[in-house]
Amino acid sequence: MGNGIKLKEKDYGLIFTLPVFVLIFVVMGFPFIYTVYLSFTNKTAGATPKFIGFSNFLYIFRDPIYWVVIRNTILYTLACIILKLIFGTIFALLLNEKFAGRGIVRVAMLLPWAIPGMVAANTWKWIYNDQFGILNALMRRIGIISTPINWLGSMQLALWAVIIVNVWRGIPFFLFTILGGLQTIDKELYDAGKIDGANMLHRFLYITLPSVLPVITIATLLSTIWTFNDFDNIWLVTGGGPANASSVVATYTYEISFIVNRMARALAVAVSVIPVLLGLMFIITHRMKSQNSM
Repeated sequence: MGNGIKLKEKDYGLIFTLPVFVLIFVVMGFPFIYTVYLSFTNKTAGATPKFIGFSNFLYIFRDPIYWVVIRNTILYTLACIILKLIFGTIFALLLNEKFAGRGIVRVAMLLPWAIPGMVAANTWKWIYNDQFGILNALMRRIGIISTPINWLGSMQLALWAVIIVNVWRGIPFFLFTILGGLQTIDKELYDAGKIDGANMLHRFLYITLPSVLPVITIATLLSTIWTFNDFDNIWLVTGGGPANASSVVATYTYEISFIVNRMARALAVAVSVIPVLLGLMFIITHRMKSQNSM
């Protein structure tokens, strides 16, 4: 009878969760499958798609611009995540200490995350302007440069310019996520470490870091997915230029789809990086499961 009751409870659970699965499939699953299908067609705006097999994928894999975009996307994602993690951790450690005006500083540090993306992007576009931007003006006044630098028009500097914008906007996420983890650490652990003769570096390496490592891991992986798919930051500041020097997968697919009107080819670009994103999602869910079982 016990087994019968358990089976019935399982059936009830399945019945109650079935509508949720159906809704998820309708909202996310079906569009995803249809998108993958369209990447194997010659779909353009206003035209009926016709299946053409792997032609779109063969085209983009032979296109040197595609590999430039992939390289830019990887560099953009890695540089942004590493810098946001480093500065977010440093600021979290500083704001975890008590000092006068700490509440005001915390609010100020949250502003880059709270400002709308369009406002932030246009502000930084003005800062980088080579004619009347404040960055060039300050550097000339200090004496670092004698002629204005074309930050957004340089093949070497454009990508790093948008990396700085993303880092500036993303530091608060790491800061407050890690700060929340720091505030859960038992202070007695630090007292015990001091008694044992551990210096500041040892306390950080053997008490602080292991305690907040799960939080850092989840924050890093989530931010990696967001950064990998970042669009508005780059499109509004550089438009992916000059000559695709700052173009990433998100901006490149938008350009191919809505400007060149090659929707299927753009979808092929997006589908080609799906394995990377699925891998990141698997890592996140696996990490969360392992933490919950501890």
